[in-house]
Amino acid sequence: MSEKNFWNLVRINLDLDMYRIENRVSSGMPDIHYIDKGSSGWIELKYIEGFPKKGKLRIGLRIAQHLWHLRYTKNKGQTWILVRVGREGIYLIDGKYSGELQKMPNNSSFLKMCEWKLSGNMSKNDWKGLKDVITRNNKSEDKISFKNSGDSK
Repeated sequence: MSEKNFWNLVRINLDLDMYRIENRVSSGMPDIHYIDKGSSGWIELKYIEGFPKKGKLRIGLRIAQHLWHLRYTKNKGQTWILVRVGREGIYLIDGKYSGELQKMPNNSSFLKMCEWKLSGNMSKNDWKGLKDVITRNNKSEDKISFKNSGDSK
């Protein structure tokens, strides 16, 4: 499999309105923009042959890609990095961890970063579960709360 074949697998099975972006102007922009019922964001696809037996995991995330994810997530945008590891599985990582991925973590650290993961072949329900994680609305800690300060002006 290749990243292109991974895209075809995602496009066919992940029930989202997705737009593949090939942008030669904005360095680091993710591969896919998605939108679904008020939820939108970006997904960077990565494919690697397998987990290394020893050492660091190299998924090929460039510094420009990390900086793009960093800038976007700091502005409350949602980004994801979706990694296919050979025939072993599919792993979803929040874009806020792009710096850690760019530094090439070991296998254990990589797995701890995953928001969602599945080993082996994916069923329709697995694809639905992946979609549910990707499209969930802002996390509760990101929501703005208003306090009554008791001040009247």
